[in-house]
Amino acid sequence: MYYQILEEITKINRKAINPEKLTVGIISLEELEENYKFFGFTEATVLDCKNDTHHNHGNLESYNDYLFGIIYGVNAMQIIKVEDRIAIFIKRNLLLIVVIEDKDDSTQLKLLELLEHLNVSKINMERLIYGFLERLISDDYLLLEKIENDLSEHDDKINERNLDKDFYCQISDIRKKLLLLDNYYQQLIVLGEELEENSINIFEEENLHYFKKIYDRVTRLSNNTRMLQDYSVHVREAYHAQLDYDLNRIMKIFTVITTVFLPLTLIVGWYGMNFKYMPEITWTYGYLYVIILSIIIAIICILYFKKKKFL
Repeated sequence: MYYQILEEITKINRKAINPEKLTVGIISLEELEENYKFFGFTEATVLDCKNDTHHNHGNLESYNDYLFGIIYGVNAMQIIKVEDRIAIFIKRNLLLIVVIEDKDDSTQLKLLELLEHLNVSKINMERLIYGFLERLISDDYLLLEKIENDLSEHDDKINERNLDKDFYCQISDIRKKLLLLDNYYQQLIVLGEELEENSINIFEEENLHYFKKIYDRVTRLSNNTRMLQDYSVHVREAYHAQLDYDLNRIMKIFTVITTVFLPLTLIVGWYGMNFKYMPEITWTYGYLYVIILSIIIAIICILYFKKKKFL
């Protein structure tokens, strides 16, 4: 579908597109294959859109009279998997969005939301592109805040010794989310830089500040993401430190128990030899004597370890 922006936003068909009027369109990959010649796009760009190779480092390529790039997006609800893939074509007075992969139609919804809130009296191509890219990241501050809260909760659980059984898996999932988000922001940073460069002069110089604004916003999101990555490393290290501490504590207890029983083992071995002239064998209180001796030695060892703060 295509929308022409004049005094109001009008939905039009492809044949009604006026190259002198500001127009935005969102179409499928199949529609692009059918109409790329009409727009003057090269077949190479269509093949790039059809390429199933996934990577998260998009860029914006310059052609004779248009810019072309592919954006690999993430789904905020299922961020572990790359969900959205769109191509953008930018000509003078035309912003064309090609939906390659979008299971929840989020791209179309964001574009319609943008058009619904546009001030047509002040709109231009640069502001239109800025508005669309801004919609792509509009919920990301809340997403990063949620991730930060999750990390903080995991950190508290470590201090409270209230760890879930799948604690390590949860931390790994958060780290994967942050890595995907950072890759996503890096491609948008590159996109903002190339838009601001205006390599084929299709934008007005006085309006390039819109691209600087989107560049700055995405850069802040990227910086926040990297801070959260550092925080996740701290939480994971704290988790390992807690495991090491618990293991050392268990080994310390076993060591104390072993040390307490060493002299008792010596006594058992000593009196277990049954020499013929061992006086305690025929002594009436010999059995009781060995019991009391073992208890006294165990108590002395325990008191010693407590004094040395081993217990």
